[in-house]
Amino acid sequence: MSWHVLTFAISHLLAVLSSVAADDSAAIRQAEQDRIDMIERASRSVVSILAPDESGGGSGVIITPDGYGVTNFHVIMGMARTRRGLGGLSDGKTYPLEVLGIDPTGDLAMFRLTGRDRFDAAPLGDSDHVRVGDAVVALGNPFMLAEDYTPTATFGMVSGVHRYQYGADTRSLVYTDCLQIDASINPGNSGGPLFDMQGRLIGINGRASFLERDRLRQRVNVGVAYAISINQVKRFLPALKEGWLVEHGTLGATVRDTPDGVRFDNVLAGSAADRIGIELGDELIAFDGRPIADANAFGNILGVYPAGWPVTVTYRKDGTEVHRQVALDPLPLTREIPWPKADPGWIRAVATGRQPTTLPYDVTDLVRTTRWPSPPDPAGSVSPDKTAPVRSHLAGLLSPVVKIYGGRIAGEEAYATGVLVSAGGEIVTALALLLEASTLRVVTADGTVHRARVIYRDERRQLALLELQRKESTVFSPVILDESIAPAAGDGVYVVGNPFKIADSSEPCSITHGVLSGRILLDARRPGGGPPAAYRGEVWIMDAMSSQPGAPGSAVFDTQGRFIGLVGEVLESRLTNTLLNYAYPVEQVAAFLREARTPADASGSTAAVSEAPSAPGYHGIRLARFGYLQKLPFVGSVATDSPAARAGIQQGDLIISIDGRAVTNARTFEEAFNGLYAGTEVSVVVKRGNELVTIRLTLEEAPK
Repeated sequence: MSWHVLTFAISHLLAVLSSVAADDSAAIRQAEQDRIDMIERASRSVVSILAPDESGGGSGVIITPDGYGVTNFHVIMGMARTRRGLGGLSDGKTYPLEVLGIDPTGDLAMFRLTGRDRFDAAPLGDSDHVRVGDAVVALGNPFMLAEDYTPTATFGMVSGVHRYQYGADTRSLVYTDCLQIDASINPGNSGGPLFDMQGRLIGINGRASFLERDRLRQRVNVGVAYAISINQVKRFLPALKEGWLVEHGTLGATVRDTPDGVRFDNVLAGSAADRIGIELGDELIAFDGRPIADANAFGNILGVYPAGWPVTVTYRKDGTEVHRQVALDPLPLTREIPWPKADPGWIRAVATGRQPTTLPYDVTDLVRTTRWPSPPDPAGSVSPDKTAPVRSHLAGLLSPVVKIYGGRIAGEEAYATGVLVSAGGEIVTALALLLEASTLRVVTADGTVHRARVIYRDERRQLALLELQRKESTVFSPVILDESIAPAAGDGVYVVGNPFKIADSSEPCSITHGVLSGRILLDARRPGGGPPAAYRGEVWIMDAMSSQPGAPGSAVFDTQGRFIGLVGEVLESRLTNTLLNYAYPVEQVAAFLREARTPADASGSTAAVSEAPSAPGYHGIRLARFGYLQKLPFVGSVATDSPAARAGIQQGDLIISIDGRAVTNARTFEEAFNGLYAGTEVSVVVKRGNELVTIRLTLEEAPK
């Protein structure tokens, strides 16, 4: 090839690459603009709900141009007597608001705004198409921040679907088959809308999981929130629009898990179940087209239907599969509310098309028995952020993550997460008191329950290695520990775990997303001013929420699906007193495994439970003794052949900080090294003359 041809080829390649980069940049800018435009349009339908004196605070969303909207029941409870309030819109004005129908069990209510000929309304989506990994936007007025009623937008991802959240009691404020999101939801967001990236309403935000910080008397948002699915809302809208109190439906029967499937163990005489021939011992196979894998799944899906709604029940009797349709019975409230109750017969007539309504969707479209699993996204509905490939990618991250259940000791939670690290059933998790239980249960991603035992403890890293008791033929799908992976600050991550024990029974774990914020030497303590953390090595700091009960032991993956870290125990920064979202880097997990798998003696046998060496760290620095505790921490001497001497610390140096923590006197100097073990690398900043010098030294075992 001649020089001119080579020059032309290189020039052409650079031009192509420049064009591709320009195209990508333009696509990113366009996607950003599309998102901004969507939020601006959607914001016009969001309502700040206020009492007549403009007190209180909650959110809602308008769904019809003539002013009908939905919110949470708990938002309008204070208006139950007068049924009057105000609704603030993004135009800065308030409008008269009338409360219509209520659903106290499912935490729903309908209202109507007046005062304008036409209102901007949110189009209704289809929550049966929502998948883990879908991008979402939550809108509302948290903390009543916007005095002009312009809603706050929080961006996030669907972390789980088909979730169940218990209410104040079994028939009040219960969230069944709801959507779990990692977008921030705070007081004031309740009743506000959850939108997909096309601006379609897919849920009503209402609840969030919080950490209670008794010491600070506050609740800490940890990025776990829940939205009532819009398809549940649709089933209740006809009766809510009529101004009724809508009761939820029931079969009048209960089920339990058995080795032979989900079996009916109680059937009330004259109930819906009795009317279609269900008897004790019959096996429940599907409910309204959804396969029932366990008793928990049945209770979850049953809760999304109002009394009177027609459903198809599939059950097995004496080996024969039976399909029967029946209208659900009312599930009465535990306390009476002075509100006219909906007629279940009227609801059945609406659902079957015999009673017309003026709602912005086809009610009969929801009366099907083939909606599970959901069909793929229809043509032309692919999001601008192209989340469909992401959803498929995320499903593969669930298989190596397990749920761990043990003993509740000294008030600590009895559940956690773990990561499979071998095909034979080895699991790495965070060291915790729950592992002291006589029996450990582990639920793998396929829903199978296994017994497990602890075979190695690392007190320094606060990690533990578990081993599943399994059949020899059972093979698991572990993560790959690739220490050559070099993530960087700003890289996207997914955290897979079971915070708050949200994923009950065989449900899949939760997935949250974020970015790596940076890599630091851990300087932390247990929450509430507890003792310093034993581990003082390097960790990744993330903005993905992981400081939650049940989250320790969660897996951290990069956006390519590679395992890059493991979430540690819940800790708070000693510098800022805030909870830390952090993870052990993959090389620390790999080093832990190498130590755990090293034979304890020459014969190759390993003790049932071993412990990693945890000798206190030695540095060799002695501070000047004059005014020892109160005066500035000058180096008085450095021991010969000590870590400090080899690192270059000199007599007369003034210690400024250790691992980023300010050192002002001898006491803070000692506290900075307290709990550090041999092998820990420490960054020391000293003032030498007029210069600041950063010195890194590795602690060792103290000489004998």
